[in-house]
Amino acid sequence: MTEPLLIKTMGCRWRVDVSRVTEADADRLRVLWGRTSGWEPDPHEPPDFPRELTVTYPDLTDGLSDPLVIGRNIETASYTFSGLMTVRSLTAQAGRVTLLHSAALALPETGATVLLVAESGTGKTTAAKELGRHLGYLSDETAAIDADGIVIPHPKPLSVIPRPGEPKVEMAPDEVGLLPPSTVEPWVAATILLWRSDAPGPLDLTPVDLLTALSEVIPQSSSVPVHDEPLPTLANVLTAGAGTFRLRYVEITDAIGMILELLRGVAPGDHRPRDWERIAPSADRRTGPWSPSPAWTPPNADFDGPLERAPWRDALRDIETESIFVLNAHQPTKLLGLGATVWTLCESPQTPAQLLDEVIAQHGSHPQAADLVRQTIATLAAEGLLRAADPAAAPD
Repeated sequence: MTEPLLIKTMGCRWRVDVSRVTEADADRLRVLWGRTSGWEPDPHEPPDFPRELTVTYPDLTDGLSDPLVIGRNIETASYTFSGLMTVRSLTAQAGRVTLLHSAALALPETGATVLLVAESGTGKTTAAKELGRHLGYLSDETAAIDADGIVIPHPKPLSVIPRPGEPKVEMAPDEVGLLPPSTVEPWVAATILLWRSDAPGPLDLTPVDLLTALSEVIPQSSSVPVHDEPLPTLANVLTAGAGTFRLRYVEITDAIGMILELLRGVAPGDHRPRDWERIAPSADRRTGPWSPSPAWTPPNADFDGPLERAPWRDALRDIETESIFVLNAHQPTKLLGLGATVWTLCESPQTPAQLLDEVIAQHGSHPQAADLVRQTIATLAAEGLLRAADPAAAPD
């Protein structure tokens, strides 16, 4: 009897039946996933684990309800297998921990972990491959972070492109010489937004403010909207340790020393000062995780009737700048100036005339104030952030 492949990753234990694939393919998967073979329960493990899966070929799926189907070319099929395992683990942990499309590597001596966030194909795996010779490898693709800032390893094989134009293949962390994770529990010490440039230029590591970080990281998150408090949860990650930075580089090897220095300067429990406050919707004014409030077109162009906030998922206000970041289901919107003012005022129903008076009181008079307010209302309505209110509800 073929022994199952035991995989513990992202806090989830999977017992994978490999009896339907060739012994050579099963052995290759064991090598690739060798760093995930531990079987002690993880404190982050979801309910109803461990679970069982079966990997098979397209022509051998009879009798299987939810198989992991791979091709017969193991060089490319192993990449398919990695994607399937990652998606299942993400689904199991969605809403329980923060999940970022990010590489993660930790200082072996302290567990201080850097999260490297970027879109697919923009340098995460290359960065993980180079940094992993100096830092313990946790993942090249997905970072799972609990409410205390602890990083849950996903040490999958690295997905690399052998030559330009060729499909991705998998390489085991040991095959590319990556350091193992430290025995010290990994914790978030810094988040870095990767910006790889093809044009020569100076190496630059610059702090990023929270609202900008939120707007760039949410598209690289798998499940932020399903959290009970999505924006505070993510904000706590992005301000953990030294906070969030943008790294501009040409070759990631040039930045290794800079990243190591950053991690060595952070201690457990360090956190950027909280300079934001949450604007939470009431239960009856909250959208579903993936159901945004629709755009609203008024029956006339003048928006004569009273207006109110449309339901939203979550919101944060930057205390210093008074800018607001609104999550309308999965859609993030950053409100500045008049947009933030009008949306704030519409906590209770307001007519356009009342909004104009209050905007002038807060920002001063302007010869085009009425037009600017109308344009702001129209923009917020089109983004699903304002809607018509009950005419009887507007204050006198």
